[in-house]
Amino acid sequence: MTELEAAQQKRIAELEEELAVMTRQLSALTRYVFGRRSEQTPPSVPGQPELILEMETAVPPAALPAPPDKPKGGSRKGRKVRAALLPEHLPVEETIIINPQAAADPDNWREIDRKVSERLERIPGKLVILRVVRPVFVRKDQPFAAPVTAPAPPQFLPGSFFGPQLMVDLTLGKYLYHLPLYRQAKALEWESGVKISPATLCQTLARIAQELEPVIQAMADELWRAPCVQFDLTPVRCLSREHAGGSFLGQMWVAAVLGGDVIYTWDPSKAASVADGIIPPWFKGILQSDGGPEVLCFLKGGKERLKPPPGIRRAACWAHVRRKFFEGAKAGCPLCARLLKIINVLYRIEGRARDLGLTPQARAQLRQRRARRVVAGLRRRIERILAVERPKSAVGQACTYTLGQWSGLVTYLDHGVVEIDNNSVENAIRPCALGKKNWLFIGDVKAGPRSAIFYSLLGSCLRRGLNPRAYLHWLFTSIATEGTHAPHTLTPAAYAAITKPAPVAAQAA
Repeated sequence: MTELEAAQQKRIAELEEELAVMTRQLSALTRYVFGRRSEQTPPSVPGQPELILEMETAVPPAALPAPPDKPKGGSRKGRKVRAALLPEHLPVEETIIINPQAAADPDNWREIDRKVSERLERIPGKLVILRVVRPVFVRKDQPFAAPVTAPAPPQFLPGSFFGPQLMVDLTLGKYLYHLPLYRQAKALEWESGVKISPATLCQTLARIAQELEPVIQAMADELWRAPCVQFDLTPVRCLSREHAGGSFLGQMWVAAVLGGDVIYTWDPSKAASVADGIIPPWFKGILQSDGGPEVLCFLKGGKERLKPPPGIRRAACWAHVRRKFFEGAKAGCPLCARLLKIINVLYRIEGRARDLGLTPQARAQLRQRRARRVVAGLRRRIERILAVERPKSAVGQACTYTLGQWSGLVTYLDHGVVEIDNNSVENAIRPCALGKKNWLFIGDVKAGPRSAIFYSLLGSCLRRGLNPRAYLHWLFTSIATEGTHAPHTLTPAAYAAITKPAPVAAQAA
């Protein structure tokens, strides 16, 4: 073969490799836009032998629970299920309809039974004026003495003409139901005839956020005392005349503890120095994050640091690794499908620990017994594949990414408090991502910190299973009467301790 032919063959191989990369990108983009985004893999085929690395006993088919019977429409069982959906505490408005023949001659008719049907109805909310009257008195025998009057009731926002329930509605509408303020203003006008400008609503939310800042700070202090904190960020577009095009992409930095609070922090930048300002210097636990360069740059010391922050160990996310192999398997790569099955074994082990309700210590022991050999076998297979596969192939890119994250991926094996992936904090980001589809952007740079405050409170309520409306009303009333001198008593965790019984500690199986 001449040199020209060899160069042509090399060029053909390069072009085929580029075509394969672009084909995978097109397939992934098509699936992202038009297809399902779920990364669930099909269940194992009955009778097919499991992976040798799994080392688990399969559950016999007889032990599997039978699926519950679905009630058929119109049956007695169906009516009982529908009646169970109607809580007893709801007020009941009863309407009795009497047959015209019986109503015309009631003496000749006797009631022997009643047919009752129930429907769930909603009465649109209404605005009322709460008028507080405080008479002023003066003594009859001392007409020139100073008059007296009852003290004014405490207010959450002194001087505001909004009541606490209306402020709760504005907060929930904007940051939980993702309704822009101009829509809420129109709803108030259409339902009650009250015209309030969106600017007034925006100023009210700004005052509310200012009052809640100490509570968020108390939540952050408690969050960073946890042994493991999950960390991530999401872009949010913000309007600004100082930037080309009139807007720029800011960042919501999100820190969360599994089963605990979530704290949002707004910043116009995604530089590693922002993480340096969010993570307190006394934090000495495990920071779990994906492979984003922002957190990695912070952990490595950043551009202006001389050394990395002491006492912090990183845990990586297996979900991001799994996604690389899942996309390769979807593109038709058999090696990616094989490695994906091995990673699924790790998730089945985690599911087993979750079903048993293991403590962190017992979960770490289970991982040492079962997951460590699976991880070691996965590493050997990845190294053998990289020795023969092209780096730009689907399996080559997935394996290269996995080895680059390896030191953080194996952290969860030794620490039971660490989750296998970072999905918990990513789930906490979903409300903000859903809101962006409605309000599209933050209207001002100063509105970013306000949004972070409300997302932190509402997200923490949802993660703890609390009713956001009940908590906000309790919070506004407590601040009005007691102030924010003890903000740690006003957090969602404090409210959960008041309203919910203490959880029973899980025992190792």
